Amino acid sequence: MSGSQEDDRGSGGVLGPASSRATETAPAGRRPVPRYRSHLPAEHQHRPDAIDARGPVMRISSTPLPRLENPAHVHLQTQNSPSGARSKLYLLNHVARLFGAEDYEHLVWHDLRVPIINFILAHLRDAGYKASTRNAYLAALKGTAKESWAMEAMPPDTFERIRAIRPASNPKKPTGRAHDIATLRGLIQAAASDGTPTARRNALIITFLASLGIRREEVTRIMVPRDLNFRTREVHIHGKGNKERLVVPPEPVWRELIDYLDTERGYDSGALFCAYWNNRSTPVISDNGLTLGVINYILDKARKRCHQLLGEEVTPHDLRRSFATLMHDQGMSIRELQVLLGHANSATTEAYVRDKKDDYRHKAAELAKGMF
Repeated sequence: MSGSQEDDRGSGGVLGPASSRATETAPAGRRPVPRYRSHLPAEHQHRPDAIDARGPVMRISSTPLPRLENPAHVHLQTQNSPSGARSKLYLLNHVARLFGAEDYEHLVWHDLRVPIINFILAHLRDAGYKASTRNAYLAALKGTAKESWAMEAMPPDTFERIRAIRPASNPKKPTGRAHDIATLRGLIQAAASDGTPTARRNALIITFLASLGIRREEVTRIMVPRDLNFRTREVHIHGKGNKERLVVPPEPVWRELIDYLDTERGYDSGALFCAYWNNRSTPVISDNGLTLGVINYILDKARKRCHQLLGEEVTPHDLRRSFATLMHDQGMSIRELQVLLGHANSATTEAYVRDKKDDYRHKAAELAKGMF
């Protein structure tokens, strides 16, 4: 490490016993320190042997670290999807700023130790972060520590101790919801009838999400002609973690897709769903599909016009849950749905199925009726 990194050690972190201190003016090159309220009593915070994270706990560099020597950057580069890398980038930047660094490129991650990580997790807990979010931070820190160990900058025993940190227990309630078929049809119709040049494209996007159970990022990656098999009527999906799978659209959805290609988009090579610029009646074909933000906007715009969803929220992932629930209600097994949804773990698939638990109780009562 350069001399500037050694010189930049010092005060500025938010972790530790500085609970009564308000935001202070930071030294040159350091970010202001926000107030942190520990859950510990004051007499425990100010003991002379207490760890003070304002001291030289993690070094900060005045210049960005070389990226090939920065384990956090190497960890981000190993992520299997752009969305995964973006999520961890946010987490690592947040941690770096807790210690007063400008961003993850200015913090010396080789200094990570078990007490430091535990202090970070305690800070997040006291700040009201959910267990699942704290576990995401822990995973990012463990991944960074692994890269530091691989660079031979972290002692193996230190890395093993970090690996042994247990995630927080997370008895979470299911998030999101599944919608019935009438609501999904209303959502598609609302998108198709909004009178804009993009109405047909938007309705087809929502139809793909609801009828195939694919992720919003997956729908933006579908390429023409690469991912459309016109002979077998299959769509090639490029999923998370570089995993690929095939899905077969229902016949009405396939007909709508072909009609969209014939009359509006065309068959030029590029993303299936592209932008329409300057109110054009046809899209501008490119290899860059729509952004995830545009997918969210399309769905929210249709939601506002759908009377079945007045006052309710709907997300792209709700359409994925709706697909899983509707298919399960029609008799598909969890294993079959796991393959269609591209899940590595069947437990994840089970969480997507929002069946009615009341039905279990009534079914059990009916089955046991003649037993006793």
